[in-house]
Amino acid sequence: MKKSIQPYVLRLISSNMLRSIKRAYYICARIFTRGVPKLEIFIKVDDPYSLLLIQTLPILEKKYQVNIKARVIINSDPVMFPELAMWNQHSVNDALHLANVYRLHFPCSATRVTHQARSVFTASCAVQQKIDEGASWADIAELLLAYWKGVHIDASSSIDEAALEKRFEAHLHQLSSKGHYLPATIYYDGEWYWGVDRLDHLERRLIEEGYAIQSNTKIEFNKTYASLFQPLNDANVKEKHAEPLTLFWSARSPYSYIALLQAVKLTMHYGIPLEVKPVLPMMMRGLYVPPTKAMYIFLDTKREAQKQGIEYGFLADPLGEGVERCYALLAYARENNKYIDYLLSFAKSVNAHGVRADTDSGMRKIVEGAGLSWQEAKLHLTNTDYKEEVSANQTDIYQKGSWGVPVFRYKDIQVWGQDRLFVMEDTIRQYLIEKNVPNI
Repeated sequence: MKKSIQPYVLRLISSNMLRSIKRAYYICARIFTRGVPKLEIFIKVDDPYSLLLIQTLPILEKKYQVNIKARVIINSDPVMFPELAMWNQHSVNDALHLANVYRLHFPCSATRVTHQARSVFTASCAVQQKIDEGASWADIAELLLAYWKGVHIDASSSIDEAALEKRFEAHLHQLSSKGHYLPATIYYDGEWYWGVDRLDHLERRLIEEGYAIQSNTKIEFNKTYASLFQPLNDANVKEKHAEPLTLFWSARSPYSYIALLQAVKLTMHYGIPLEVKPVLPMMMRGLYVPPTKAMYIFLDTKREAQKQGIEYGFLADPLGEGVERCYALLAYARENNKYIDYLLSFAKSVNAHGVRADTDSGMRKIVEGAGLSWQEAKLHLTNTDYKEEVSANQTDIYQKGSWGVPVFRYKDIQVWGQDRLFVMEDTIRQYLIEKNVPNI
């Protein structure tokens, strides 16, 4: 796609108008067949998010007119997981955060569960068998929970393992052909909803389309963001401390764009410093991002930004030269005390205003938008001193189990994802209060 027309094409693809047209098509088709929404769920026994998602299904059935069909997969496309071992460890730790927020069951002992191929397969057979028998979601959740507690799960001796293995492969093909790659995902009429994190988007859509059973139905799965930026009792906090919130950030990452805006808002709210540490985008580090994955991330970022009131979608991808020119001016922006202003100007310009950072005219808008001098800044565009800095930042997060960004860190707590700001806020609030409790 030519860079000059790319922002306009992406703005159309992510537009509310096009989304409304697609949804109207599916609604008309459903009216014609007199059907109810069909939610197709793909789960994986050794995926922590699948265990959490299964536990939410009784709530969805109670609140909405839906028909839920689940399919088990056992494999994943390795191309989609450039650091699979890190992903597996991260997902277990992350699931503990989500389980705590939504009061779902996830055993602390899960960190010690060994996922051997045979035990995963037999447990997968048992789960698919339960689904085929029409077992309740609560019963299926109990089976998955047992697996995550380290219990060996066997399917019925009468099952045809070879036939089930072919079904699992067919399910993976369905997942891929419909445009996704992750387990714990729900497909509903052309759109994907991953894990508990994106159920708020699904709920909002079902409510808007008139499938809520009660007229006053409220969104249930919004607790990771609905309570952000709450007042802090001044009686508990008399003095604020200069412990910074650190954000590991990429100039190309769509989620980093949201993370930066939200991190600025959070640190201003609590009166603490923000430290932003840039890293190279994955594709500039030799890690491949398939088009299917990139498109899902793009569309998911649009809806995540929209619910936060953040403009996004008129995107001029800065991959390559645009990123290099952005990072070349980091030192200049710092020297002029405009570092955060510069990052904000760059992020907003390329993600929401279609500004091309690989051109002088585009960089001039970005630089001047940060209150800096273009005449001075352009003298630094060939600076490469940033390379050592971004390499060190990448090594830093790798050592603590993260490979991609955005990554938040406050003191010794590190989380990955723009939608994990709630973990940082909880940690910040606890620290500020504890620091101000007098010793007795």
